[in-house]
Amino acid sequence: MYTLVFIIHIIACLVLVCLVLMQSGKGSAAGIFGSSNSDSVFAGPSAATFITKLTAGVAVVIAITCLFLTINVSRRGMSSVVDNVEIPVSQTK
Repeated sequence: MYTLVFIIHIIACLVLVCLVLMQSGKGSAAGIFGSSNSDSVFAGPSAATFITKLTAGVAVVIAITCLFLTINVSRRGMSSVVDNVEIPVSQTK
């Protein structure tokens, strides 16, 4: 279960990065797909609303998977790699 949620989390992170890069800035006349008067699917005002809503949805998925992964790891118990290391005892003459 942990691995599945972790994979979903990584995919959602990559999708969020792509969605943010597809959006045009406020002062920009053109986004990644060209100018605002092109025939692209992502150029219209309804497309901006769709991408914005999709970005918010993916962000919610990332938040939920972060909480799940954090809770799941905290329930496994606190252990450290340093706990298993033996400290050598020096002998003094």
